[in-house]
Amino acid sequence: MPYVPHTPEDVRAMLDVIGVATVDDLFASLPPAIRLGRELELPRGLSEEEVRAFMQDLAGENITQADLVSFLGGGVYDSIIPAACDAMASRSEFLTAYTPYQPEVSQGTLQAIYEWQTFVTRLTGLAVANASMYDGATALGEALLLAVAARKKRKVVLPAALNPRWRRVAVTMLRGYDVEIVEAPLTAAGTTDPARLAKLADAETAAVVVQNPNYLGLIEPVDEIAAAGKAGGALLVAAVNPVSLSLLKAPGEYGADLAVGEAQPFGIATCAGGPLLGFFASSEEHMRRLPGRIVGRTVDVHGQGAYVLTLQTREQHIRREKATSNICSNQGLNALRATVYLAMLGGTGLRELGRANRQRLEALRRAVEPIDGVELPYPGPAFNETVIRLPRPAREFRDYARQFGLLAGIPLNGVAGCSGHDLLVAVTEKRTAADIEMFAEALAAFTSDEEVEP
Repeated sequence: MPYVPHTPEDVRAMLDVIGVATVDDLFASLPPAIRLGRELELPRGLSEEEVRAFMQDLAGENITQADLVSFLGGGVYDSIIPAACDAMASRSEFLTAYTPYQPEVSQGTLQAIYEWQTFVTRLTGLAVANASMYDGATALGEALLLAVAARKKRKVVLPAALNPRWRRVAVTMLRGYDVEIVEAPLTAAGTTDPARLAKLADAETAAVVVQNPNYLGLIEPVDEIAAAGKAGGALLVAAVNPVSLSLLKAPGEYGADLAVGEAQPFGIATCAGGPLLGFFASSEEHMRRLPGRIVGRTVDVHGQGAYVLTLQTREQHIRREKATSNICSNQGLNALRATVYLAMLGGTGLRELGRANRQRLEALRRAVEPIDGVELPYPGPAFNETVIRLPRPAREFRDYARQFGLLAGIPLNGVAGCSGHDLLVAVTEKRTAADIEMFAEALAAFTSDEEVEP
């Protein structure tokens, strides 16, 4: 709330009602030993204009992603955000209740969530989707908990090339459930080895996870992984980049039981790494175990369309100790932004977006491959990201590239078997030919030790 100062007359009137002479009398019961006994050492107060000028100077010291060319990825991407996303998400008809407990006053929020769920089911090829996942990482953790409960087994298989931050969150969420977590190894091509996965996914396995594209940006052999992972009766959990689904098979097409992911590329800014927008879709068999919220469409007493929360499994409602999840917060605003974004693109626009991402990634590969000392250790089909192997430590190039105004990527030391010379570089539809050329020039200068003017 805005601060409203009290005049001396206001203070006097309130003290008279209370029945004390001064403000200090309000604290008379406090022992002297715990009272400060002097004025606070605060600087002189500033006027409104002085405060504004001070804050502008302070903000000017920041270097934001808007000031740099970002090749960072790893799950959060610098993408184009149409102005309409901001405009539509700010309209008053969408700004109904934050948490839609009362449908009669929350129809705007409920309809937006319903439309978002519909988009997720169409993208994933699964029967039902929910809302209110914090991000892709917690959505994956919730999917594994669902699988453990549904299969009543205590083993899950995670791929070696799973996003390491997602892995940490999932492992934390499984802690306390007595779940064995094993890792499916990679082939030399950087993708999951289906034959070795088949040996790990035995009759005691509740879930097998495939991330496609994987953390290295590579397209996984999803059909082979699905067959190997489900042979023993485990649920297949697909962790997917939703933009890639414009070009790749939907999880439902290769037999996934659950699909999760991070929808941040759909009209949501990177900010400081959040807030994000996880999504969660399921086959019909498991819809009554879904966490978060599900909005359903019905009709009211007048026969008009209406939206309500349905199949509620959260502990805040009637489920209590039988709840399937404790996840609470409503990601409604980000879901609205993603819904506006997808509605604007439509099917044709989404396919064009996917092609733009692919084309720019391949342009980067072609630009860096001829540079002396640079390798592409995993040249197979990829989306959004690729691994570049440098002749010197990747961290050094990351720091060096800042003088060119570049956020060069993520050093991969120890991730998915990568060395300290490996750099994960992301390319989205936002990266121009000039951006890619600048990246290649910086990389060539770094590998040759030449002094190049940024």
